[in-house]
Amino acid sequence: MEHKDFELQVPEEYTLAYHIDAANKKTGILMTLGAFVIMVAAIALVYAGIPKPWSFTLFAGDTGRFFLFWVVWLVLTVVYLVLHELTHGAVYKAMTHQKLRFGITWSAAFCGVPDIYTYRRVAILSLIAPLTVFTIIFVALGLWLRTFSTAWYLVVGMLFAVHISGCVGDMFMTFKFLTKYKDPRTLMRDTGPEQWVYVPEE
Repeated sequence: MEHKDFELQVPEEYTLAYHIDAANKKTGILMTLGAFVIMVAAIALVYAGIPKPWSFTLFAGDTGRFFLFWVVWLVLTVVYLVLHELTHGAVYKAMTHQKLRFGITWSAAFCGVPDIYTYRRVAILSLIAPLTVFTIIFVALGLWLRTFSTAWYLVVGMLFAVHISGCVGDMFMTFKFLTKYKDPRTLMRDTGPEQWVYVPEE
């Protein structure tokens, strides 16, 4: 049976072109550093969006509200991380109907489809799905909340910072596909923490 969006095995005329493992210590550290830089830049951007940021103090003197702010943010962050991976999975499931694999390593949460090799189009759509969906949601919410609630604006802004920095791996692989692996016949095996890219031999 032929599948237009994936292969069950790598065809004989293909060769391994690239491999990355987010659970690898060196790779994980580099990705974490990249995510940290992006997060700091995002937080600075969010803070600059506060009216009169130079005079703003979050719940000055109100320890209870300050603590609640961080509890709400932490809970919503966990919810977001689950939804992020489910969004990857939704694309994979809709386009391949294959078994998904979810998990977490010391450096990243993940969703993969380990038993197949997806074509470039499917790989890119899955990679950019959370980046696209949640960027639109957080930016729209942030702009709306900014008009009447600085506290909720900051909650969403901090979620956006987690989101955009957490997409560093997705953005890296998407960049690879857009700049180096342009052949639509390119295949990717995604186990979650690891990706293998296969290209047809010339």
